[in-house]
Amino acid sequence: MFEGKYYNGRTSKGMPAFITLEPTYIRVAWQAGEESGTEIWQLSEIHKSEFNDATTLLEYGDFPRQSIAVFEQGFREALEQKYSDAKFLRSKYNAFQKTGIKGLLVGGLSLLTLAIVLFVWGVPALAEKAAAHFPLAYERAMGEQLHEQLMLGQTIDSAKTAALREYLAALDVKSDFPITVTVVKDDAVNAFAVPGGFVVVHDAILDKMKHHEELAGLLGHEIGHVQMRHSTKALARSLSYYMLLSILFGDVSGIAAVIVDNASTLNNLEYSRSAESDSDKAGLELLKQNKLNPKGMVWLMERLQSDDPEFLKFISTHPSTNDRIKEIEIQIKETKYKPEPNHELEADWAKLKK
Repeated sequence: MFEGKYYNGRTSKGMPAFITLEPTYIRVAWQAGEESGTEIWQLSEIHKSEFNDATTLLEYGDFPRQSIAVFEQGFREALEQKYSDAKFLRSKYNAFQKTGIKGLLVGGLSLLTLAIVLFVWGVPALAEKAAAHFPLAYERAMGEQLHEQLMLGQTIDSAKTAALREYLAALDVKSDFPITVTVVKDDAVNAFAVPGGFVVVHDAILDKMKHHEELAGLLGHEIGHVQMRHSTKALARSLSYYMLLSILFGDVSGIAAVIVDNASTLNNLEYSRSAESDSDKAGLELLKQNKLNPKGMVWLMERLQSDDPEFLKFISTHPSTNDRIKEIEIQIKETKYKPEPNHELEADWAKLKK
């Protein structure tokens, strides 16, 4: 039997008590002036224990929560001897102690593995998820800065830009973003999407084209990247660690600045196979909604598949051109419309090919 204080949970006053450790419960016999009573504490309902050098505290029940404080030396040891398997004695500290060196090593390695997985895959994935939810106005503003930054190192072909914009205006295009196209002088056969509705087309790829439907397919493809935010997501993924640092240092507004400062990475971004496939479908869809020959997408792919070495860079950033052509041809077989000539587009195309 041990002496201590009993608290009934309704008042803060402690009452003198005698605590007896029975085989399956703890008996608490208390007295307060003329009043006295006995509480039976079932072991399973004792849910918290605290120990220090001088005092042992136990809590019981939900509401009102009772407690006892025992100041006698040896009470804790008696509890551990009597109820060695009791849940309330398994403190976090004890559990930690029982893990031993092996447990600590396993736990440490598990945490290290988790940290590596989170760092290598988790952070880029989270950045991509976040980019998918950028407000349209925010993405457009960021795209404007990106486009402006990109154009500083480029020679814009003003005549072809004007002609391409006329061609685009004559197309029926559906997009959440206003689409702005720019033609730059560059020998690389390339075109790429900038977040927020900007599309940059190299004059070299225009020179290689033979049919204006190829151009419509290319625009549809790049607008698909814009609409599905592939470039925004890919950029966020590639710059995720810089973005994480911006957040850690409390500079959330700096995320856009990080992306804009790395505008040069835009024309080298790689998209997943599914992203390319979805954008190919967008290109085909643009041809369909304008009743243009859907073979334009195939012609475009075949031209990019040429053995000419200058195509290699462009092709290398895209997955399996042969597979993409096969997939497009399957989709073309399912189309039911009859292509119609579009004299306005043909006239704008003629201006581009001068």
